Amino acid sequence: MKRFSKYLYLLLCIVFFACASGNSAPKRPKHLTAGMEALSEGIAIYNMGCYQRSLEHFFKAHELFSASDQLNGVAMSLNNIGNIYRIMGNIDSAILFFDESLGIYTDIADHKGVVQILSNKAAVLIQGGRLEEADKLLSTAEDMALKNRLVYNPLLTNRGILFTKQKDYNRAEKMLETALAKADRANLSEFSTVNFAFGKLMLETRRYEEAVEFFETALAVDRTSGFYKGIADDLAAIGAAYLSLGKNELAADFFKRSIKIYALIENGKKVEDILEKLENISKTNKIDIRVTLHFVNRWIEGETLESPCR
Repeated sequence: MKRFSKYLYLLLCIVFFACASGNSAPKRPKHLTAGMEALSEGIAIYNMGCYQRSLEHFFKAHELFSASDQLNGVAMSLNNIGNIYRIMGNIDSAILFFDESLGIYTDIADHKGVVQILSNKAAVLIQGGRLEEADKLLSTAEDMALKNRLVYNPLLTNRGILFTKQKDYNRAEKMLETALAKADRANLSEFSTVNFAFGKLMLETRRYEEAVEFFETALAVDRTSGFYKGIADDLAAIGAAYLSLGKNELAADFFKRSIKIYALIENGKKVEDILEKLENISKTNKIDIRVTLHFVNRWIEGETLESPCR
């Protein structure tokens, strides 16, 4: 009996130490993971289109990365802050944060980070109508990507958007065809963005039925990912295409769906833009928008029971 107990004791010791050694991989200290946790939270909220809330998380991530001197994390947080300011239409602030991020990525020789920032900065310059500057930045980013054998498909999309803005529609279409062919469909944001850009090109060239098809593809993708702002943008764009086709009632339906989402995510400027279109349509086509406005007025004032951005 004693001998059996001795063997049992030895067996238990072996099992114990085997289990202990299996879990002996060192964990990263909390101060080195806190920044990435804040960044991940911000990205999740950003991907819903709730930018004001996500901005708070990115500022928190920047503080944590700065405190632990993690330069790559500092650059990432600055890039994300810049992206939010770009989307909010604050061009100067976006460029300021992109430039700061670019300096860090350059210092640490993160070529992929540099290409990403150059592409993002080009996007904000296009948005601000500074097309020549955007053209030069995209060329620099394309050269760096080629030199370092990097694949970054948003460069193609941004180049296509630039050609559209320059009214070089043939080159824009060829570039967006390439971007669409190379787009990673598993990357929902990338796939939605190129389809939306293609839809905008179709609007510019008055190919409205084709525009609707591209916007509907973007809409399906944004619904899947839960990108609320993207859904609202897609619906508004489809409404604009139907309005150009003279299908006013159908346009009003999409505008009503769009404006409610903009109100829920507290995007007052977009609410004003869509409201003007709805009021014009309702006057000439006797479309009743009172119920829609009832909810929009409540939601834009923050009177929501279940806002996606809270």
